[in-house]
Amino acid sequence: MDEPHHAGTPPHRRETYKSTHGVHTAVEATDRRRKETVAFSTQHKELTLRSKRLKRDASLSSLGPPAISREPSRTSLGGEALSEAGPEVSIAPEDVAAEVQAAVDAIRAAKPVGSEVCLDTVRHLRQLLSNYDEPPFKEAVQAGAVPVLVAALQPPRMDATAMETIFEAAWAITNLAVGEFETVKAVLAAAPILIAYLGGGSGLPVAEQCAWALGNIAAEDFDFRQTLIANGVVRPLAALLVGAAKALDSGTADIDDPALSAGTTAAWALSNVLKGAGREVGEVMGVEGAPEAIVRLVAEAPEHLATEAAWVLAYVTASHEAHLNRMVSLGVLPPMLTRLSAAVDQMLQDEQLGRALLIPLMRSLGNIAAGGGSAAVAQLLSLEAGPALQALVTCAGSHHHGLQREACWVLSNVAGMPGRGGVDALKAAGAVPALMLLLKESPFHVRKEAAFALANICADGGGGTGNAETLNTLFGSDRDALRALLSLMRSADMDAARLGLQFTEMVLRLLDTGAEEVEAVDGIDAIEAVQYGAAPPELQRMAAALVDKYYGADNES
Repeated sequence: MDEPHHAGTPPHRRETYKSTHGVHTAVEATDRRRKETVAFSTQHKELTLRSKRLKRDASLSSLGPPAISREPSRTSLGGEALSEAGPEVSIAPEDVAAEVQAAVDAIRAAKPVGSEVCLDTVRHLRQLLSNYDEPPFKEAVQAGAVPVLVAALQPPRMDATAMETIFEAAWAITNLAVGEFETVKAVLAAAPILIAYLGGGSGLPVAEQCAWALGNIAAEDFDFRQTLIANGVVRPLAALLVGAAKALDSGTADIDDPALSAGTTAAWALSNVLKGAGREVGEVMGVEGAPEAIVRLVAEAPEHLATEAAWVLAYVTASHEAHLNRMVSLGVLPPMLTRLSAAVDQMLQDEQLGRALLIPLMRSLGNIAAGGGSAAVAQLLSLEAGPALQALVTCAGSHHHGLQREACWVLSNVAGMPGRGGVDALKAAGAVPALMLLLKESPFHVRKEAAFALANICADGGGGTGNAETLNTLFGSDRDALRALLSLMRSADMDAARLGLQFTEMVLRLLDTGAEEVEAVDGIDAIEAVQYGAAPPELQRMAAALVDKYYGADNES
């Protein structure tokens, strides 16, 4: 299962005002940005639900345990129902294990592999794994389903029936890979064969079904992902994205085009494979046409395909700066900004529309703002970026805490870009009032990100040490806001505590009445909570230095 430490990793953002703790190295910054991309993608419930996907059988009407047909539903590779008339026999829940065992035994006895009789037996087992509310995954593994399904993936000859047998076996494995850790571990044995079919030689439907199975395996565990990577899964998945982009470029592909469908599933699987990855992103970038395909799909593909491609982009931009800046050089930013604005407009019409695409677009945009070079900065500060920045402010003002947090994270990175251009752009977009409201009224995980954005604004952007006028305007007369930000020093989250302490230093240094203002909102107690609490020694020393400098004996009247 995925490593729990990912969810707690602090986000990467540009360092702003002077800190006694030094800036992060490029390697550390890249690692933090990569891990935060993983953290965001695993924390949100809707994104957790996208990690694994069970494939149901639309030709069977019952999804509950009382009834399933013993007569195989003939669903072809093209998806059309080929059910033959015949009596349906209900299977009682207590008989499911025996039925699964019988189905596995039938596959084992059906010879040769790839024959009509073999196809029917594999399909029947696949049905049993597709149409229960709680499919019998454990029972199937215990009955020996994995070896017989792996065998069914390897018919001695290749014809239409054999290819359909492969499709059905891959479908069954896909659903087994939705199961718990031990079930997925057993299914991992099928990975090399599934990867071999990604090339499309047995047809795009087979390639897509194998990609689906591999995506489910990758979603389960880091070590499983490493096994898939070692077996060469990255390049053929990326090649399916290239195929989808070519189909899109042809101008004749509709939403049901097999290449677009395979590209959608491959992009989803690839994003699962790249979760927590490092050098593997370089494999994606090394596939001829893959970087260009990602740009094309994010720019022009139907929303479901664009969403999955945007998740691949999120992991690419979370890796090495060279990969990030190559995507910028290929022109990914303008279509990203356009689609982000359009997705927010959709969301305003219907809260459910556009949100799935928004999350990976914001993640990618935040990564680019944090690690992009001069070309990225110039584009993010252009007039054309204004509507997208306003769209981020709209997300920050939404009622969805996940969107609020994502939007604030992006805004904080824009504010932290070199110079004060990002700060001016956020002010022009109306970000400051929305951030101040979130600072005072939102849950901790949103308030923390809003605080980072406001701290970067008050610091006067990347490399700044603080702007007394901005600080006084925002916090000089708003003690509720100052109290909310300084209260971060009491947090067990050391990233938040550090921010609170550094912001307190800026207030004390820049405001003429800073010492009085900090004391009025119980800031001294908060500083001492860091000084005498469980904070790291460096923070304790910084807290002690602030108390001595601004509240020591030399400052007593």
